Amino acid sequence: MPIVAVSMSDTDLEELEHLKDEGRFSNRSETVRHAIQSLLSKHHSLEQAEGTITAIITALYYKTDQGHAISAVQHEYREHITATVHAHTNEGNCIEVMIIETDARLVRDFLKRLRSQKKVLSVFSNIVGGA
Repeated sequence: MPIVAVSMSDTDLEELEHLKDEGRFSNRSETVRHAIQSLLSKHHSLEQAEGTITAIITALYYKTDQGHAISAVQHEYREHITATVHAHTNEGNCIEVMIIETDARLVRDFLKRLRSQKKVLSVFSNIVGGA
């Protein structure tokens, strides 16, 4: 197997160690491979979805006055977003939870637009209806 080096914060490394121990994986590589397979499965599920779907999107981003355009992206898709919740983490970052109901293609576009924004740390999605 090829070896891939990954840079991560100390906090993420601690979490990886915790996942390894809790999941009873034999090593970090096995833990990361499992995580990648889970991510790929979710990605393929969304990529294969057709027609109208309902998805819950969670975006975590650095709290700043400028430097990200989460709101602008939300406004572009406002007719498809049925609910939003905004909160702050204990680290001072922002979390935006959005429910979107529209064609699967538009949900994929929305996710790509969110992920491409500066200051975005992560974007997660779950299909909860349709597909």
